[in-house]
Amino acid sequence: MLAARLRTWDTAPALEETDPPGPAPDGEVVVKVEAAAVTHLDLTVMTGTFVHRPALPFTPGTAGVGTVVAGGAALLGRRVLVRGGGIGLERNGTWAEQVAVPVGAVRGVPEETDAALAATCYSPMTTAWAAVGAVGRIGQGERVLVTGAAGAVGSLCVQLAARAGAHVVAVVRDDDAARAVPDAAHEILVGPAPEAAAIGEDADALLDTVGGDALPGLLRAVRPGGRAVLIGYVAGTALRLDLPTLLSRDIALLPVNMVRRHVPAPVFDALLEDLTSGRLTLRTATLPFAEAARAVTVRRKGGLRGTLAVLM
Repeated sequence: MLAARLRTWDTAPALEETDPPGPAPDGEVVVKVEAAAVTHLDLTVMTGTFVHRPALPFTPGTAGVGTVVAGGAALLGRRVLVRGGGIGLERNGTWAEQVAVPVGAVRGVPEETDAALAATCYSPMTTAWAAVGAVGRIGQGERVLVTGAAGAVGSLCVQLAARAGAHVVAVVRDDDAARAVPDAAHEILVGPAPEAAAIGEDADALLDTVGGDALPGLLRAVRPGGRAVLIGYVAGTALRLDLPTLLSRDIALLPVNMVRRHVPAPVFDALLEDLTSGRLTLRTATLPFAEAARAVTVRRKGGLRGTLAVLM
């Protein structure tokens, strides 16, 4: 079979012929991969500096979708999402025509769900679900700011917050991003690092997918007693705050940690059904598996609107 193999840290993988997985041992299945996600987590693992540092050569890929072709009689022939179980972190991942995975790392997905969508939706849809619900507690009539609203997580935050009855203000950096904001947004604010003066100071909540230097200014747009849900840090990992100001405004800083948060199967199934039916939307881009190295370059450059997958 073909697999994208990484032989040197912090490079792009190359397609190689390699042996397919052998007969699946107890507790594992072999999945014929249909589409594999290309994520920021994959790129982080490929640097060799992450807490997970698999032995080289290594096949990346922390998520994908395909059909079970061996092992687990009850799962044979089923279309599944592959995610978890150390896949792409501690053992070979989904950037291959076949992958062996623990039974606990697969979830059934509908046959009618687009392959790239099924392969890439788990992280953005569950992160947005947690940010809007359990962490952010967004409710009817609230005014909510969403940064990075054209991205995968941000666009779903816009839609789920609007579904919860909030008045959603999408915050994006340029006109191109503004065109990618879901129709569920009630307002769109365009410009780099907007300050409270441009937004107002009456937001009940901020859902921030960007981080970086703009965040302190955005916090001033949140009303006293409001909350800021911290989701991402693509614009920078450090946050410098004036503590007297923060304390006087009594704004709660709420991190979204999906490593520790359990996503119930019914929640996953309902969100995926909404994406499959079009009740929720998520932009997906695709490249053929033969261009896996190019997919890595595209993801590294940033600016992608939505998710990215390679198709087998």
